[in-house]
Amino acid sequence: MTNPTSPTLVPPPPSRGVLRRWLDFWFAAADPTTLGFIRIVTGCLVLYVHLAYTFDLQSFFGKDAWYGLEYVNRERREFPHVHPPADWDEYKRTAQLPEFPHRRKAVSTYMRNLITAKPTRGELDPALAYLDRLQRRQGDETRARYDQNGLAYIMVLSKNPTFRRNQLKAVENQAFQVKEEPLPAVLEGMDPAERKIVAAEMEAFFQTLPRGAVDKDEDQDKDRGYILNHLIEMSPEQRESFVKFLRHLTTLSEKERNEHLDYLDYWNVDKEVVDREGNPTFSIWYHISDPESMAVAHVVMLFIMLLFTLGVFTRVTSVLTWLAAVSYIHRTQQVLFGMDTMMNILLFYCMIGNSGAALSIDRLVNRYRAVKASLARSGTIEPATQEYLNAPPLSVSEGFALRLIQVHFCFIYMASGMSKLKGAAWWNTTAYWDTVANPEFTPIHYTWYEAVLRSIVSSRPAFAVISAIGVGFTIFAEFGLPFLVWSRLRPYIVILGLFLHAGIAVFMGLWIFSLFMMTMLLAYIPGCVIRDRFFGTLPLASRLTLRYNPKDRRQLVIASRAKAVDFEGILDLVPTEGKALRVLTDSKVELSGVPAADLLIERISFLKRFRYLFLIPWLKKLFV
Repeated sequence: MTNPTSPTLVPPPPSRGVLRRWLDFWFAAADPTTLGFIRIVTGCLVLYVHLAYTFDLQSFFGKDAWYGLEYVNRERREFPHVHPPADWDEYKRTAQLPEFPHRRKAVSTYMRNLITAKPTRGELDPALAYLDRLQRRQGDETRARYDQNGLAYIMVLSKNPTFRRNQLKAVENQAFQVKEEPLPAVLEGMDPAERKIVAAEMEAFFQTLPRGAVDKDEDQDKDRGYILNHLIEMSPEQRESFVKFLRHLTTLSEKERNEHLDYLDYWNVDKEVVDREGNPTFSIWYHISDPESMAVAHVVMLFIMLLFTLGVFTRVTSVLTWLAAVSYIHRTQQVLFGMDTMMNILLFYCMIGNSGAALSIDRLVNRYRAVKASLARSGTIEPATQEYLNAPPLSVSEGFALRLIQVHFCFIYMASGMSKLKGAAWWNTTAYWDTVANPEFTPIHYTWYEAVLRSIVSSRPAFAVISAIGVGFTIFAEFGLPFLVWSRLRPYIVILGLFLHAGIAVFMGLWIFSLFMMTMLLAYIPGCVIRDRFFGTLPLASRLTLRYNPKDRRQLVIASRAKAVDFEGILDLVPTEGKALRVLTDSKVELSGVPAADLLIERISFLKRFRYLFLIPWLKKLFV
């Protein structure tokens, strides 16, 4: 016989396989309140960021913005992409121009003039024969010496025909060599006949370079130097691609030739080696550039962001808000910062889950519809409807979106911690001081802050201890959170993360970035905690009774509205046959009309938060 005082044994839960545990980790139903709160905070920050753009809308996104529309459109249509090789071969080689604009212009102009003057292969080959000769010596151990000496000798050739003729005689016959002008190494071991050919090749190549008048045109001399220096600085493989590009131009029409030269001049890549052009980016600012239309579009997108923040048609406005934010980001990628990345991440995950299932106007509308349907069916709040009103139903999509935020946050922290370990400043603890004493970010312009820093550095031991603590705290937070946040230490590690980003906000001035990171940390807070902080329970003495006539459509609608905003459950609905809606308090005071509406606004905490709005007469009529 079983001892009645012995505890009841609960059978252990059935074991779950690895796949089942994996699916439960990602797709467990969750309270949507957390994601709803994340939507509100994210929406407020997104609104703030894009409201700030209002004052510099043309500077950021206009036709003549910092990064002009002409250049943006060219980038999204022409940006070169060269696919990596499928094996261990090198990437496709391409002709290249110098990076500095003035040098690039000189080399580009030279190429255009050369191909214009010698548009056929038969005309171009003699002009490039000297470069070909240098390339043929690539297999020699002295290749670099041949290339540099051979091209450097061209630099010392005089633009005076008479002087240059004497210099080239030294190439043909070493007996004419001047000691101050050593001959190029490419001539070593050549017989007189071949040296004469080399001299002719040098002259043909020199004739293609900009020269100008004998005693004038210093700019032409500079350009010639830029061209020859560029050829000298190239590797033999790059020079081979350069010559190959010039020869390829002779096979093209004049229009195609100009297109290839323009592409090389702008992107510094040969169009022939490009596998794909353009970037698949979207922005409404690619298509709207006049100030009036931009202002209208900006206001419309701000309104959409406001609707998203309030939770109106959230399934639609979440997508539109994300697209709007991406439009701003894609148009101004040159000023893209960590804040924009975190904003994009949060908006994307709020779009995946139904972020309007809680703490939203959508939720209020659904509560109203549920109450109205229940009253219409039975005249009372049915148990299933009451359960729906007590808390939003658990949802798999919200759980999946929250899990994505949680895991993504762990990866961000881990990547940040790993990158810090690669920096010597974090090992010798000077990184902390470099942060708190950076005049670009920190509030060092305040006297009190400067005084604190000076007091710290006045003592070497104090400086060392504080720096070590700051670095240790940061490293522990970024490495500890991805692991400890899944344990019972979650509340403490989340608070630790909040302190870390509060410090980043204060000491580095990255307020909006830190607020977005703190918003991601909200994903670890249970929905019931957030709901309790939003809707506290009023004492029983504050309960109200609303008497309504279910046959009167107006009274049914008002009763449904009142119950929909009654998150504390203090309002009891009682059907009656009266012609007017009445509110009864615990002290048996019965009110109707405007006094009844005033009482509802005063006692229902949700309405009380917006009581000043009900000074507008037509709003108060919603409950009269």
